Amino acid sequence: MRRRALLSTLATASIAGCNGLADGGGTTRRPLEVETPTPTATDSPFAEPRVERSPATVSEVGPEHRLVSLRATDVPDGLALDAGFVGTATESHPALLWVGLRNVSDSDRTLEFGATPPVSTYRLRGRGLPLYVVPVSQGDPTEGLRLWNACWKTRSRDVVEPEDETRSVTIPPGATVGGRYGVVVMRGADVCLPTGQYAVVGDGGWRLGLSVFPSRADDWRGSQFTDPSTPGLTAIDGTVHWFHEADADTPRYLEPSAEQVGLANGRLRTTLHNYGPGSLVHDGAWALVSRHEDGWAVVAPLARESSSDEDTVVRPGERDRTTFDIDGRPRLAYGDPASIGGLSPGRYAVVFPRVQVWRGNERRSLDVFATLVELVGDGPELAPSGMVESTTRRGDTLDVLASGDSGPSDAVVTVERTATRPDTSLILPQVLQFQALRDTLSYLVDGDVDRVELRTPDVRRERFAIGAATLGLPTGEDGGVAFAFDGTGYRVRTESG
Repeated sequence: MRRRALLSTLATASIAGCNGLADGGGTTRRPLEVETPTPTATDSPFAEPRVERSPATVSEVGPEHRLVSLRATDVPDGLALDAGFVGTATESHPALLWVGLRNVSDSDRTLEFGATPPVSTYRLRGRGLPLYVVPVSQGDPTEGLRLWNACWKTRSRDVVEPEDETRSVTIPPGATVGGRYGVVVMRGADVCLPTGQYAVVGDGGWRLGLSVFPSRADDWRGSQFTDPSTPGLTAIDGTVHWFHEADADTPRYLEPSAEQVGLANGRLRTTLHNYGPGSLVHDGAWALVSRHEDGWAVVAPLARESSSDEDTVVRPGERDRTTFDIDGRPRLAYGDPASIGGLSPGRYAVVFPRVQVWRGNERRSLDVFATLVELVGDGPELAPSGMVESTTRRGDTLDVLASGDSGPSDAVVTVERTATRPDTSLILPQVLQFQALRDTLSYLVDGDVDRVELRTPDVRRERFAIGAATLGLPTGEDGGVAFAFDGTGYRVRTESG
């Protein structure tokens, strides 16, 4: 599975002194802050204070108190981006961002920089309203800026006009070229800290993603379930997040379009919301599970992998939707696994079992997000599919021929009753996900035969074999699998075509 530059490492080393670099005429420019392992007596007075950098901050001025978070992308090989907020937006100064480009190679790196390295392009890229980062000094972080109606703005357009200047800087191994920047809007802007996804474009082409977003949804409606019984789900190394346990201040949750859905051509949309300080990375995996006895029974997907080739990145302030088509009638389609038939009335849960939770460029955990839904309406019955062409009785065995447009009927699926009842049971919605079981068990449950031999296209045999492995059905010495259904034990053996 492809992984993007989102998964690069954002270092958080403490910030040390800086050295002013003079030009050829001897005039000292605005200092470059160069981090060294051990500060020396020649360090510039513009040294960055030793404060912990945070990948997220919140504005403490203005009525909206929007959040801002960072993520590094497209950093050249041999370099690391040390970035973080070193000051929250207050009445004394704007949100202050430290950005440093560190040489993590074993040799000197010579790079071209603009006037205020490592960021000399002040307008951020993005589709939203204009937003800027402007260089600020240690002594006066408000120079060229003003607080107007609880919003930090530039005093003039000149503040955000980049200087037409370049220089070459050689960075020794372990050293950092860095500076401080204030996050502001232009004088005259109607919106302070406009929401959206932006990118700081650094000298040399690297990028630092920046998200501006509200701390909560403006359309929160909550769950209709009050203290429902929810058997445990297990996260790999993180937390299980149920929608019915969330409230308006919950930063991340999986919300259903409705918590009661009809079984006749029903449609359910789930939305993964992110109002946290870092991205969510979802590999596309999901499961529909049915409440059964003291636990959950996985209903779908059983014969196909639900995850996608590429991860979905839900950045702070974004949401991502997944649509499920559901029905009580069994479906024959082999296409979208999110089109699920053969469902009975009852309580279900949609589960996203593998969602990475990030803060800046550090992965914090692999969490589970889940939401309950009640399916209502007429349930299905166990009956042969419309693909059955003929049946022939041979003593206690029934031969069944099923056709289809997916190849010749040259695979054999044999199902027979067993004297003992296995510990592993299947429920009706699970059985109805497999046409091979529909076209065999239908004759065994209510019939007077003990064995059904089905000839069917090989794709149906393969789907059952994958599903049996997904469900962990026990395998016998003959290679067959065993399960109980409706109180009776069965064994299934298959032969490929």
